[in-house]
Amino acid sequence: MGYLLEILYDVLFQPAAAMSQIAGRRLVGKSLVVFIVSILLPSWAMWFGLKSTSLGYAVNGIIVMHVIGSLLLWFFGAALLHLIAEFMGGRGTAMGLFAALGFAQFPRIFMVPLWVVAAVLPESIRPVVMGITALVVMFWVLALHIAALKGAYGIGGVKATLVLIMPFLAVALFVIAIVTFVSVQFMQWPQWS
Repeated sequence: MGYLLEILYDVLFQPAAAMSQIAGRRLVGKSLVVFIVSILLPSWAMWFGLKSTSLGYAVNGIIVMHVIGSLLLWFFGAALLHLIAEFMGGRGTAMGLFAALGFAQFPRIFMVPLWVVAAVLPESIRPVVMGITALVVMFWVLALHIAALKGAYGIGGVKATLVLIMPFLAVALFVIAIVTFVSVQFMQWPQWS
């Protein structure tokens, strides 16, 4: 347990060295524990927050889908990022990246105490504080994803960022192509001539 706490400390305060060490040692078991805790704690807090709302009847299903979706996204995301990183000249392993990406989710647990603090604030600023909190944690997790890619593949920050955004760019280009194709077809209908 002490070794895991040391790694978590390093993930928070020395992410580059920590991610390189995690990827090199392929700490998949410890990564799974960190990932599950990092997903379940905010989900548990969300359950308490939503059970008294109009979504109370669906909260259990929402949380189960969130946990399953997060696990699938972690697995398939690691596989896709590994493929892109190798195409871009990175030298590393999929298992190393998988382990590092699991540890990259760790900052999510800080959403719970920050949302508890936000819950006691006046209702007029509560959504703003919760939104800012979610954005800060999201950018922190993304920064750790970049550190994970750098540590797992020995690539620079720019290349790691490019690897990370490449799937989003591909989806955006696909959507633009579909919208353009549909628009062109729509404009060729006889009523528009």
